[in-house]
Amino acid sequence: MTTTTQRMLVAVFDDRAQAEQAVNELQNTGFSPDQIRFAGRGPATGGVLEKLKSLFTGQETGTTYNDLVSMGVPPDDASYYQQEYEAGHSIVAITAAERLQEAREILARYGGYGSNRQRSAQTAEAARTGVREANTEGEQRVRLREEQLRAQKQPVETGEARLHKDVVTEQKNIEVPVTHEEVYVERHPASGQPTDQPIGEQGETYRVPVREEQVKVEKQPVEREEIALGKRPVQESKQVSDTVRREEAHVEQSGDIDVQGNNE
Repeated sequence: MTTTTQRMLVAVFDDRAQAEQAVNELQNTGFSPDQIRFAGRGPATGGVLEKLKSLFTGQETGTTYNDLVSMGVPPDDASYYQQEYEAGHSIVAITAAERLQEAREILARYGGYGSNRQRSAQTAEAARTGVREANTEGEQRVRLREEQLRAQKQPVETGEARLHKDVVTEQKNIEVPVTHEEVYVERHPASGQPTDQPIGEQGETYRVPVREEQVKVEKQPVEREEIALGKRPVQESKQVSDTVRREEAHVEQSGDIDVQGNNE
């Protein structure tokens, strides 16, 4: 990746889907659309890139180079990006002076790469044919990439619980002890002694009042039980799956050569 004097970071992506994934994460981490520029010819996958400002003023041969140079990209790097753009690759540029390192890590995570000064005249031919010819001297390194699954969680409403109370009528019986009075008559023999009391008049009556306790029922509401209704988080694991791609390297031999460590 190339950092210009105007603090602009430029990266190349092999296909448009990788660029869109990188741009999506840049926006999710706080980079505004005004800080992100894009140019590419691949098919759109999610509409994220269409909302960004175009990196270049046109798509004719040479305009990529001119636009990048005008933005402060060194001519050698601008030439390299011109070739990558004409080869059908996507290019993303970030203008965020204080967060360039963070942007660099995000772009690299999705396969973004920058200019390589060791790619000279072979670069254009490699971009056209898809075969990158290595230098004849020194060790060559090929970086292999793979897609990894990332899960995002969001709360969704799956239902609700309601607590309702009804009034239920039932018959209740209670035992209450009560008291009542009874009249009794007892006869006892007298002593037979003479008395000065005359015999009473005809129809003399003696009255004895009789009482009893009666039950009066009253109803008093009391608290019988308390029910709490709430919710608590429950941790569980859910398995998600999707198809991912990865790059694998295969060494092809021609002629009578011995390649050590060539294990498929």
